[in-house]
Amino acid sequence: MPSCCVNNLGGKVLLMGVTPKEVNDYVRKHCKEYYEMPPGFVFKGIRMLLASPMLVGIQNKKKKILLPFTKRCANPGTMLFEIAAKDDDLDFIRNNLVRVQE
Repeated sequence: MPSCCVNNLGGKVLLMGVTPKEVNDYVRKHCKEYYEMPPGFVFKGIRMLLASPMLVGIQNKKKKILLPFTKRCANPGTMLFEIAAKDDDLDFIRNNLVRVQE
C-alpha cells in the first residue's frame, strides 16, 4: 500500500503554504517540460495528495523533478518539492502523465 509521506523522497522544499496556481506558475517558469499530475497519482510508492490536478516539472539537465504535494499532517498546505531524479524516474513521469504544451 502506498505511503502518504512525501518526506520519504528527500530533496528540498521550494514553496510551502502556497496555492496550486502558485505551484503551477513556478513550475512553468522554472521547467521547460511539465506534465499534469492528477490527485492520487503514485510516484515512487507515494500517493500524491492533491486537491486538484497540478503540474509536475522536469529539469532534465539538472536531473530534478519539481513535485507538488498537499500535506495534511504537520504544516498542512500545498508545497513544491525539488527531488533528485534518475533516468527511470524521468521516464516514469513522461510515460504515465500527459505533457502540457503551452
